[in-house]
Amino acid sequence: MSATHRPTEPLQVVFDPTPEIFATDSTGGFAFPLLAGGSPVVETQAYDEVRFLISLWHPATGRAVDPDRAYVELQGAFDTADGHWARLAEIEPVVPPYDPGASFDGWIVLPVFSVRSSYQIVGGGFHSRARLQIRASAYLVA
Repeated sequence: MSATHRPTEPLQVVFDPTPEIFATDSTGGFAFPLLAGGSPVVETQAYDEVRFLISLWHPATGRAVDPDRAYVELQGAFDTADGHWARLAEIEPVVPPYDPGASFDGWIVLPVFSVRSSYQIVGGGFHSRARLQIRASAYLVA
C-alpha cells in the first residue's frame, strides 16, 4: 500500500475567464462551467479544503444587477459520470455604496468531497439576455 503524496503548498487554480461577454438565456438564467485550461476536472484527492473566490458583474455601464431578483450559486459534481450537480453555496450580491450597479462576490470555503471534482456557477432572475462577466479561482489546501 503506497501513501498518497500530501502537498505542503496550496494549489491555486485560476478558472478560464468568460468569453468577451457571457449572456443569460431568454428567461435570465445561465449555467457557466468552471474550466481550468479548458478542462472541467480538478484533481482534488491530495487536498482537504478548497477556497473559492468568485466575482460576477455586468460590464456595461448603467446596467445593474437587481439583488432582490437575481440569484447565483456554486455547484459541484464529484467523481461521477452521470452529470449530477449538487448545490454547494449561494453567492451573495454586493451593493457598493456609491455605485448604481451591483456584483456577486463570494469567498467560499468547502471541504474536498472527492478524488476529482467539477464546478459550475448557475444563476437566475437576471434580465433576459443580460451580458455578464465571470471570474473565478480556487485555492486547494492540504
